[in-house]
Order: sequence, then C-alpha cells, then structure tokens
Amino acid sequence: MADSSSSFDLVQRLADDPERLLQHVAQALVEGGELHRLFDLRLVQQRRRLGLPLDRRTAIDDVEEPQRSQLEAGYLAACREVGELLLEAGRLREAWMYLRPAGDKHALRQRLSAVVLEEQQADELIELALFEAVDPQRGFAWLLGRNGTCNAITTLDGLSQQLSADDLRTCAGVLVRHVYRELCGNLRGHLARLEGAAPQNLSALELIDQHPQLLAGGNYHLDVSHLASTVRYARLLTDEALVGKALEMAEYGTRLPSDLQYPGEAPFEDQFASHRLLFRATLGRDADEALEYFGAKARAAGGEPASTTAVETYLILLVRTGRPADAMRAYGELVKPELPLSVHAPTLLELAATSGEWDLYNDLCRSRGDVVGFAAGVLARRSDR
Repeated sequence: MADSSSSFDLVQRLADDPERLLQHVAQALVEGGELHRLFDLRLVQQRRRLGLPLDRRTAIDDVEEPQRSQLEAGYLAACREVGELLLEAGRLREAWMYLRPAGDKHALRQRLSAVVLEEQQADELIELALFEAVDPQRGFAWLLGRNGTCNAITTLDGLSQQLSADDLRTCAGVLVRHVYRELCGNLRGHLARLEGAAPQNLSALELIDQHPQLLAGGNYHLDVSHLASTVRYARLLTDEALVGKALEMAEYGTRLPSDLQYPGEAPFEDQFASHRLLFRATLGRDADEALEYFGAKARAAGGEPASTTAVETYLILLVRTGRPADAMRAYGELVKPELPLSVHAPTLLELAATSGEWDLYNDLCRSRGDVVGFAAGVLARRSDR
C-alpha cells in the first residue's frame, strides 16, 4: 500500500469500523501489487476473529485447540488467495511460495502449460516445473531442449530418487523421444553425406539394416554414454511406441564396436543385448527367453544382493508378461523381509490383487511374519467385494 498520508488518514478514520478498515487496506494492497503484505493482513484478520494477539509472536503450535485448527485453516485460505493473485500477476515463483503449503499444484501446472519458454525466465520456469516437481515432464522437456542431452541426463540422475515413479516415467519418455530423434537425425545426416540424400520415412533400425555402410569402420552416431543412459531409463516404460524406439536404440547399440559396449550393472552387464531382450519381452516377443535369462540373473544375485535391480527386473517382467502369480512365488523366494525394493518394483499386495492368489499371499505374509501386510490384504479383499 502506498505510504501516502491520505491512506493512513483514512485508516485512522475507520478505526471504529474494523471490518471496513481491513477491507480498505486489503483493496489498497491488491491494487498496489503488495500481495505479500495482503497475506500478513489475512493472518491479522484471522487472529482477530479468534481473539488472539495480532503480532504473530504466538506460534501456531502454541495455540490450543480448537483455535489452532481454525488458525491453520485461515493460514491455508490466505495461501490460496495470495497464490492465485500472484499467478494472475504472472509472478509464478512467488505464487508457488503460497500454493505449495496449500497443496495446490494444479493451478500452477495449468499456468505452466500455457507458458512459452523465454530465455529470461527459463531458469525460474525449469526450477518450478522440474525441481519443484510441479510438472516434471514439461520441465524436463524444457531442460533437455535448452541444455542438451548430457546436462539433462545428469540432472535426471540427480533427481531420480526425489521424483515419484510416475513422474520419473514421464521424464524417461521425454528422454527416449529426444534421443531417438537425435539418433535418426544423425543417421540421416551421415547417409546424406555418403550418398547425397537420405530417406525421411525410415526408422533408425531400417536405416542401419538397409544401409550397413553407416556402421562400417566403427562409425557411431551418438555419445554412447547417452545411448546407454537412455535405454536404462527406458526400462520404466510400457507404452508400445516408446518401448519400440528403445528397442531400436538397444539394437543399434549391439551393432557398435565391442570397445564401445561398456558393461552395465547386473543383470545388464551385456548392456545393449540384455536391454534388447527386456524390450522385446515387454512388447510380447520371446518372453520365455527373457524370463529364463532374467530369472537366472535374479537367482544368481543371491539373497542379499548389493543391488536389487536383478530381482526387481525379473518381478517386473513377470508382471508385464501376464504372470503375476509366478511373480508372487518369485517374490517369496528372492525377496527377504529385510530387503527393501524400490518404488518401481511391484509390491506383494499389488501382485495378489492382480492375480487373485490371496491364499498364497496369506501364506507368504505368515511365513514372513508380516502382520501388517496380512491385515492390508484382509482389508483389500473386503473393499473389493
């Protein structure tokens, strides 16, 4: 609110009418764009309604019920009001300061969907969308387009434990599309240099099948570490179109010189060949071969593997190939009660719900001493009736 004497004089004249006074101050703050002060004013109003001190020195935790719940409700209402006003004003970073405690991600996500990324705002918008997880898919696409594949993969590796499984999966889809386009573009560019022209309608796999000269003499068309990281993230995907692209990239990788095929983490030591097997099975091809391979890898990992990747991959593949009951048995065999799996692996309860094998589920819970899981199963079955 502007510090003019007339404004202060009006406030003084309204001293005997507190509601009009507060309404006048709120209107002046909105008109002046002083929305942080509007938030403070709303808290003063709520404290006044509850008969609490107006100076905010009393922390919310020190206020007794039922006033504390009422004060918290007023705080969240003020967060929503001020956050929405800041959104309308285009002050997105400031808006998120208020919308975050209110749990209102949707409004900011809607606003981001209409934004055109410009350089002067790029860092702020990418931070909100990706690092604050308001819209990770959009934020990662912005980051990828602006900073390139290397920076984007490094960033995603750093965020992979913070993002939800669904958000990480959508980012993996963005990465697969981007790197596949890059591979196709580089292959076509190479072919055009060799032959003067390159067909635009051929896939990456068709290009290398029909034009073997592209890989002659140890040629390659992508940073191999980018290719490896992309197929690694593609494990999360089940969309047929995306998995198809990932399969082509894995196939491309198998045809590179052996000194470019770096070993991966178990069960993907033979990195591109093993990913090719996984992607083919995900698409319904050679599932038995893949299950035999990854099952052997999971059992070879032992009861206390340094990484759960081998076991998780086997469980995931059993589910993808329509064998949830077999996945339950494998879970009982390979996953010790004290061995936590990642959020990407199916839970025992999910496997029971999918397969309907509740007797097996109950037996496994009893053998593992899992009374909480047993109770969750009882409740899940009851809710399905």
